[in-house]
Order: sequence, then structure tokens, then C-alpha cells
Amino acid sequence: MSHAVVDKSLPAVPETRFGRWFLRTNVWRRYVVEAALDQFMRQLPATLDRPRRILDAGCGAGVALPLLDRRLRPDSIVALDVDSGEVARCRGPASGCRSEVRLVVGDAARLALADESIDLVLCHQLLHHARRQQEILREIHRVLVPGGWLLLAESCRSFILSTPVRMMFRHPNEVQKSAAEYQELVRAAGFAFGPTQVATTTPFWSLLDWGLSRRLGWGANRPLEPTQVTLAASKAHTKKTTTPGR
Repeated sequence: MSHAVVDKSLPAVPETRFGRWFLRTNVWRRYVVEAALDQFMRQLPATLDRPRRILDAGCGAGVALPLLDRRLRPDSIVALDVDSGEVARCRGPASGCRSEVRLVVGDAARLALADESIDLVLCHQLLHHARRQQEILREIHRVLVPGGWLLLAESCRSFILSTPVRMMFRHPNEVQKSAAEYQELVRAAGFAFGPTQVATTTPFWSLLDWGLSRRLGWGANRPLEPTQVTLAASKAHTKKTTTPGR
């Protein structure tokens, strides 16, 4: 277990060396990132216009960039992360994208983007690394166009605070939330989503035994606390106001 002192003034807790390695593996890409994108595509409306401008907030090493490029075919993607080393590692995935990819080192709680300049934001497994979660969601809301979409996937408190995760990774434990609490946080930031646009799950890799006991029929009927929440939320269209007498 790492006992490194963490500077609490930082916007996000630096990941461990093992964590940085793991987030570039095929296991992470296939069972976490691709699975989330599959879920998002089911949650987005079938009539969704092609998002021309996408922000990957907390892009890490850029694993999601080719997936966003292929599935949503935007004109441009802004790949943003607070870790300059991770942003540098995005160059490889970005080079294979059809769309223009702009790599940015920055704080998701203070986006250097204009109001209403982004059509869709991917916020994948970012909030549980960050202390200023409300500020991040408010900034995302600010830069989205009216009717724009937030795609958010998060690991929940029960998983982040489990012993294996605490041993191998590093997170700000005091801000971790349940699936229900993350949903309320998104709503409080001004986003809307319905029952069909949210999924709470307990994937096998989030269980201590990787789901072996349930596959063997032990405790199969016992409900499990959700360890993941995935949702697609929209920013409301701006309501036009009328001046009395006009």
C-alpha cells in the first residue's frame, strides 16, 4: 500500500504507478471503457444529431479517443487531463483518429473553453479522482450547448473503498459517493435524465472474487450494492423570455 503524502490542494489525487499502468491495459479498455461506451450508445436517443465537438474530460492516456472517433464521428475532440504525462501519452491514440484532436493539460473544474462551445462531454471515471466534483459538473454544464449531452460513468464508494482498490490505487476517499448520490450530484448541476438513461451495475471485476461465487451459484439471489453508475444526461434548452408588451 502506498503511504505517500498527498497534497490536498491538488484538484485530483495523483494515481499510483500501478494505476497508471493498469489504465493503459486491454482489460481496462475492453471491460471498462468499451463497456461504458456500449451503455452510453444505448442510453442516447436514436435521433441524436452527430456531435461535432466533443470534450473528453479526464482523458487519461486517451484510451477512449479512438472509440469516440469511430462511434460518434465528431469533427473535433478536446482531450483534457490535469496530468501532463497522461496528455502526452494521448498522442498515440489521437494520431489514429479521423477527427481533429486537441490535447490540453488543464483542470476540469476550470475549463478554458467558451460557454456553449461543446456538443457532448465524456466524463468517464473522473469524479472519483477529484475533490471539486460539483465544480467540474458545473463547468461541463457551462461549456455544453443547450440540448448537449453529458456521458458520465463512475465507480461508486463501495468499490473505491474496498481493500484491494485502496491498496493498489489512490483516490480522495472523503468524496466518494454511492450510485444514487452521483445521480443527485448530476441533477444538482442542472442536468436531466430519465430512468432509461441511467444504469447501476455491479460488474464482475468490481467483486472481491471477480464474481466466481455467483457463477458457482453461491449467493446468486442476494442483491448486490451497485459499484458502477452510467448515465446520459442532457442540458436543457434555454427558454426564451418575452418582454411584457412585445
